[in-house]
Amino acid sequence: MKIVDLSGYKLSDDDSDELQREYQLGEIVETEDDGPGIVAAYVEEDFEFPVGEDMERIEEIEEEGEQPEMMEIEASAEDPAYVIALQSGGSMVTTADHLTSGTLETDEGVEIESWDDMDEESIESAELSPVYQYCDNPQDLAELQSAKKKLLFEKNAAVLADYVEQNDFTLDMLEHMSYEELQNIRGVDDPHVGFNRLPNGWTRKSVLQAWASLGGMWRTCYPRMVRVFGPFGAKRWCAALKDEVLRTENWRGKF
Repeated sequence: MKIVDLSGYKLSDDDSDELQREYQLGEIVETEDDGPGIVAAYVEEDFEFPVGEDMERIEEIEEEGEQPEMMEIEASAEDPAYVIALQSGGSMVTTADHLTSGTLETDEGVEIESWDDMDEESIESAELSPVYQYCDNPQDLAELQSAKKKLLFEKNAAVLADYVEQNDFTLDMLEHMSYEELQNIRGVDDPHVGFNRLPNGWTRKSVLQAWASLGGMWRTCYPRMVRVFGPFGAKRWCAALKDEVLRTENWRGKF
């Protein structure tokens, strides 16, 4: 997939015109129907993305052990797609024709206009979903799903033991089931991603502003957060923040 990725990319005078686009990563925009948000990705090739990814729907999906519905999004260099993280929750995909420059709605949360506004004490007060402790590279989808499988076994031991007994299964057979098969077992909860607790004083607006101040990409977030958490902690914190921004883990492998 061809993604316009500016992390680690040095622009020459010739390159700058080629990479110009109407809205930049992290820019605040107004959508036609869903309110304000920030530009979270810019994609130039067809890809799949979840629909209905607002917070209420995410909670329903986790409780039911289902996967979100995926939609094929058409995109090209001539008509690129913008992934917008919405202040109202979740994310959506649209084109520049349906966006205008905007502002985030005011609230009582911490205002983050630049990296300097993200004080270390506040950052460290966040509590990540425990799933990230089970993977070294949480930005990798296969590794995240493997980590979720480990956590799923740990948190649902009693339910899985009953399933083995009632279905003439063995533990070995259960361990060889795919992650998708396991989460479809009644009573098994799909481990969630993102934050269990936001940094002190943060709101949804603060989350979006923080992501924009970190460059709007995992790869630009990571080198800054290394200073606070070290290599492994930074990987997990940035992946959790991106999951929280988009309210979906399905960005992995796409942007």
